[in-house]
Amino acid sequence: MNNLLEDKKRPFFWLFLLNILLILGILTSLAFLFVNQERLFDSQVNRYNSYRLGDALRQSDDFLTDYCKNFIITKDTIWEKKYWNLVALREGKLILEEQGWSTSILDSMYQMGFSEQEFTLLKEALGKSNQLIKKETQAFNAAKGIFLDSVNQYTIKGIPDMDKALQILYDKEYLFTKKEVMEPIVRFESLIESRTQSTVEKNREQGEHLLITIFVAIAISILLSIITYYMIVKRLIQKEQLSNQLQSRNKEQACLYKISQLTESTPKDIKHILESATLIIPYGWQFTEKTCCRITYKESVFTSLHFSESEWKQEAQIYNGETSIGTIEVFYNDLISNRKESPFLKEEQELVEAIASLISNFHERKSYLQNLSESNKSLKKEIEAKEKTEIALIEKEQQLQFAFDVSNEGIWEIYHDSDVINFSERCYSILGFTSKSAELDQIVFWKDLIIDVDQEKALINRIKEIKNSGLHDSIYRIKTKGGQYKWIHTKGKAVAFSAQNVPLRIVGTMSDITERMKQEEKIVDAILETEDKERSRIAREIHDGLQQTMSTSLMSFEKVRSSVDFEEQKIYERFHMGYQYLKKAIEESRTLAHNLMPKIVSDNGIVAAIESLVSAIQPSSNTEFNFDQNILENRLKLSVEMTLYRITQEAVNNVIKYANASKCNIQLLKHSDVVLLTIDDNGDGFVVDQKENTFGINSMRTRAESIGAYFEINSHLNKGTQILVELPLK
Repeated sequence: MNNLLEDKKRPFFWLFLLNILLILGILTSLAFLFVNQERLFDSQVNRYNSYRLGDALRQSDDFLTDYCKNFIITKDTIWEKKYWNLVALREGKLILEEQGWSTSILDSMYQMGFSEQEFTLLKEALGKSNQLIKKETQAFNAAKGIFLDSVNQYTIKGIPDMDKALQILYDKEYLFTKKEVMEPIVRFESLIESRTQSTVEKNREQGEHLLITIFVAIAISILLSIITYYMIVKRLIQKEQLSNQLQSRNKEQACLYKISQLTESTPKDIKHILESATLIIPYGWQFTEKTCCRITYKESVFTSLHFSESEWKQEAQIYNGETSIGTIEVFYNDLISNRKESPFLKEEQELVEAIASLISNFHERKSYLQNLSESNKSLKKEIEAKEKTEIALIEKEQQLQFAFDVSNEGIWEIYHDSDVINFSERCYSILGFTSKSAELDQIVFWKDLIIDVDQEKALINRIKEIKNSGLHDSIYRIKTKGGQYKWIHTKGKAVAFSAQNVPLRIVGTMSDITERMKQEEKIVDAILETEDKERSRIAREIHDGLQQTMSTSLMSFEKVRSSVDFEEQKIYERFHMGYQYLKKAIEESRTLAHNLMPKIVSDNGIVAAIESLVSAIQPSSNTEFNFDQNILENRLKLSVEMTLYRITQEAVNNVIKYANASKCNIQLLKHSDVVLLTIDDNGDGFVVDQKENTFGINSMRTRAESIGAYFEINSHLNKGTQILVELPLK
C-alpha cells in the first residue's frame, strides 16, 4: 500500500521539481541578461573613451603647435608655459582634473584594455607626436638663441633666430610628421569601431536568445502548472471513486467475514450453515434490497427471503474434492431487463466463489473429522497392542545398553537416507572428548584425528561403501585429546532392510584395542628378537666355525699349489676349480653371516648400515642405487633400526632378483612426528593382488606392524614398484 502511494506521489514530485528548475532557469537567464546589458553598455562607453583618447591625442598635437607658434611670434612666455604644461599633462606629470585626465596618455591606453593591434597604432601615433615635440623644442630654443651642439645638446648660445624657428615649424619634414600622426589615429578609430560593433552585435544576439529562453521557460512553467492542476483534479475524482469502491468492498468483506465465522465451528450441522448463509449473502452485494440467493446441497434447497429468479444470475459450485455436491446462485430482481451489460461486478463473482470455497472447505473438514474419529477408535486399539510390544523392546534395549556399558564399547548408527554417522557418547569418551566437540562438522572432526595412512580404513571415510554393503570391519589409529594414538576397532552390520533388500540401518560398535595391539606387538617383538638371536648365533657359528675351517683348507690349497707341479692339465684345472669354489664359498659365508646379523646396525646405526649395504651390492648389480636421508647421527631404537634395515634388505634383494630396474631410490626421512622409509624402482613392476601374500611381502609387512608402522606397497606393470613404511614417533 505504501509503495502504491509512493507511485502516485512521484509524478507530482517530478512536476514540482521541474517547475522549480524552470523558475531557477528563468532567474539565471535574467541574471545573464543583466550581465549582457552591462557588457553592451561597457562596450559603448569603451568606444566613446577610445574616440575621446584619439581625439585628445590629435587636439594636443594641434595645441602644442599653436602654443609654439604664438611664443615665436609674440615672445610671450605664457605660451611656453602652456606648451610645457600640456606636455606634462600628456606624460602624466601634471594632473588637471578639470581637463578630464588623471594619468598619462600611455597609461590611459593601458587601462582601456585595447587589443595588441589597437595598442600598437596608438603607440605609433604617440611616437610620431613625440617627434613633433622634439621639432617644436628645437624651434623654442632657436627663438631664444639656443642651438644644438655636435652631440645634440642645447649648449650653444647666440642671437635669437625667428626665421629659423618658423622655418622648423613649416618645413616639409615637420608637416609630413604631423600628417603621419593622424594616420594611425584614423586606423585606430576604424578598428575600435569594428570591434565595438562586433561586440554590440554579439551581446545583442545573446540578449535575444536569453529573452527567448525566458519566454519559453515561462510558457513551459505555465503549461506544467495547468498539467498539475489537471492531475490534482483527476486524482480527487479517483479518490472519490475509490471511496465508493471501498464502501462496496467493505460490504463484501463483512459478508465474507460472517460466512468464515459461520464455517469455523466444525461441530455445527452443514444444513444450519447453509440456511444461515442464505440470509447473510444478500448483504454483500451492491444492490442489497434487490439481491436474493439460493443454495442447493445434494437433495436439499435453501433460499433467502423474498426469493425469485431473474435473468441476472451469478453462481459457483460447492465441491467435495473434485466432485460437485451443490451450487450457490445469486440473483438481481427488479432491474431493467434490457440492460446491455451485466449489473454484477467482477468482485461480486469472486465473492460468490470465495463463499463456495469456504463451504466446500467446511464440508471437507467435517467429513475428514468424521473419518478421523472412526480411524482413532481403530488406531487406539492398535496403539494399546504396540505399547506392550514397545515396553518389551525398551527393556531389551536397556539390557543391551547395560551390556555395552560393561564391555566399554561405543555404538554408532548409519541410516540409508543420511550421510552422517550417529555416534554414542562413549565413542567420544574413549578418546577423551565429548559429543559437543563434533557439533560444527562431524566429518572434519573425525578426519583430523585419524592418522593419514589410515584414512582409507576409517569408518568416517567409508559411509557410502557401508550403506551399499551393509557390513564394516576395520582397525586403524586415532589421535586422542591428549595427543596420543589409540588403536580402534570399528565393526557393524545392517539390522534393517527395504523390500528390495537394501540396507536401511547399519549398527556397529567402536572398541579401544590399544592394549591388545600392544600385546601383539610385544609377542611379535619377542619372536623377532628370538629370530635375531638365532640369526646371530648362526652367524657366529658360520664366522667362528665354518669360515675358520674353510680358511684353513684354503691355506692348505695354497701350499699344495705352490709346491706341486701338475703334469697333467686336467688335474690342474680340477684343482684350480676346487680352489676357486672354496674362495667363493668363503666369500658367500662371510656375506651370509653379515646378512644374518649385521653388526654395523648396532655399532653405527641404520644410516651407516644402509650405506654399507648399497656399497656392497652396487659393484655386482646393474641397478643404480641412490640413498637419501636426513637422520644424520640421530639414532632410533635398536629394534626399530634393525626392522627398517631388514625391510630395506628384503626390498633391495627383490629389486636385484626380479625388477630388472635401472634405478632404485632409497629415502629415510625423519619429520617432527613420523619417520618415512621409501624404496622406489623403475623396473618391470607386478600386480599387487597376485603377489601380496608372498613370503617376502608378508615378512616386510609383519616387521613393519611389529613396531607400529604402516606398510604399503604400490606397483604397476612396466611402471616400477614403491614400498612405503611410515612410523609414528608419538
